Amino acid sequence: MKVPQLHVGAGSRLGPLGIFPVWTSGSGSLGISTGTHADVAVTELASGAQVARLTVTNNGPHPALLLEGELLEGGQQDRTCARDVVLGPGETRDIDTFCVEAGRWEAGQSSHRRQARRAPLNVWSELANGPGERGGNRQGRIWERVSRFDNVRGASATSSLLQHMDRFRDDKEERNRFSAADAPKPLEGQRGVVIGLGQQPLLLEVFGTNTLFRRHYRQLIDSALLDLELLPPQALASGPMPGQRARDFAAHVQALDFGTFDDGAAAVEVRNHGTLRSRNVSRAAGSVSAAGIAVELPTRRPQLAHLTGWNTQHPLMEMA
Repeated sequence: MKVPQLHVGAGSRLGPLGIFPVWTSGSGSLGISTGTHADVAVTELASGAQVARLTVTNNGPHPALLLEGELLEGGQQDRTCARDVVLGPGETRDIDTFCVEAGRWEAGQSSHRRQARRAPLNVWSELANGPGERGGNRQGRIWERVSRFDNVRGASATSSLLQHMDRFRDDKEERNRFSAADAPKPLEGQRGVVIGLGQQPLLLEVFGTNTLFRRHYRQLIDSALLDLELLPPQALASGPMPGQRARDFAAHVQALDFGTFDDGAAAVEVRNHGTLRSRNVSRAAGSVSAAGIAVELPTRRPQLAHLTGWNTQHPLMEMA
C-alpha cells in the first residue's frame, strides 16, 4: 500500500508559515465523519481513570475518524489522541492518549469535550519521535513541550495546553500579528497541505477526500499559529520557503510503502467496522517519519484516509 500521487501547488505565506496545497490521485467518497461533524462521546474508563487511556463511543450513523494530536478536553485532565482512530457506528473502544495538562487530576470528572481542536505542532510532533514508544519518558517529553508555552507566555495554573490555546485565541493583545483569517482558503478538490516553518518543510498532511481535509484545515492553521510564539525574532522575519522544498518533501513522503493492508506489521491490528475495515500505518525512512490510517471498503482497494509525514530534521522536532 503506497501513498497516492501527490501534486503540490503554489504556496502562500502567513508570516513565517509556508502553506502549500496538495491534491492526490485518489477518488471517491469514504463515507466517514470527522471533526465536529462526528458524533463521538469521550469519557474516562469505567473501570477507573488512567492517564494513558480514554473510552470513545461513536454515536453517529457513519464511521468516525479521530486524528492523532486531536485534543480531548475536560475529564480528570486534558488529553490528546496518541494515533488515528476509526470507529464504526455504535462502536465503543478504549484508545491510547497522552496528557497535555500535567497539573490537574480532578477526581469525579468523567466526560470530555470534543471540539476537533488540534495540538500545536511543537507538541503534536513528539508523537512522531520514536514511533511505537509509550510510557513515562514519552509522556514526560510531551509535558516538556507543553511547558515551552509556560516559559514564553507565562505559566498556566495547571500546566494546561488548552489554557494557553484559549488565552491565545481570546486575548487579541497577546497574539502575534498573524491571523488564521489571513490563511489561504481551501481550494477545489484540495486534500492536503505542506506546512513549512521558517524556510524548511515541517509536515505534510493529506486526507482521503476533500471533505475530510476541510473538516480539519482551519484547526491545523489555528494550532500552528501558537507555535510561532516559540520562535526567535529572526525566524519570524525569515523569507518564504521555496516551493521546490515543498515538492521535494512531498516526493519523499510519496515514496513510502506501507505494505499490504492485511500483511503489515504484526503489532498493527486490522479492525472491522461493519462494511469498512481500518488499519493504522507508520513508516520512517531517512529524515521522514509518517503515520496515519488506511481503510478498505467492500468494492474498493485499500486507501489512506489520513496520513501525516514529518521532517524529523526540522528544529521544531528537537527538544530545547
